Amino acid sequence: MARDSRVPQATVLLSGGIDSAAVLALLKSQGMQVRCLFVDYGQPAAEQELVASSSIASHFLAPWSSVSISGLKVPANQEIKGRNDLLIAVATSCNQDAVIALGTHAGTPYVDCSITHHHAWQDLYDVQYSGVQRLLTPFIERAKPEVFALARELSVPISLTYSCEASGGPCGVCVSCKDRSALDDVSNPRV
Repeated sequence: MARDSRVPQATVLLSGGIDSAAVLALLKSQGMQVRCLFVDYGQPAAEQELVASSSIASHFLAPWSSVSISGLKVPANQEIKGRNDLLIAVATSCNQDAVIALGTHAGTPYVDCSITHHHAWQDLYDVQYSGVQRLLTPFIERAKPEVFALARELSVPISLTYSCEASGGPCGVCVSCKDRSALDDVSNPRV
């Protein structure tokens, strides 16, 4: 299927989690032509994330591809320093789209999920691509519950998403599992 060059195009870094799935749904709802990219950088949950990412892209009828990077030492259940830098750089190298979209959101302690980080990447893009390339982080000022609410509003298939940093999860103890558990409690209050 040929892409219409008159319609805005974006590459979504689709990890298979709720945040990136919501970015995909949001951009599609805004009429953008979206393709999805999954990056396997040796993370423990790569296999589960890949399945979720592919399934979500298929649900939204979005072209999907994956890239594998080997040789990185990825710690289990710890911050992966430079992870979003790696993902953005890979997406930029793999696609010619003028927009790279990432599901970072407010409320995380990680520098690479901050507005400052977003601006630094945009500044780099402006130097390297003369202002043509854009990094899109539509949830950078929204907390996780707001992203989850939007995902539900946009009919993101939550059951297809994967939110655990461990292989074979959900482990119930990692940051992603705790976030997911809190969201489940909000969306399914106990009586």
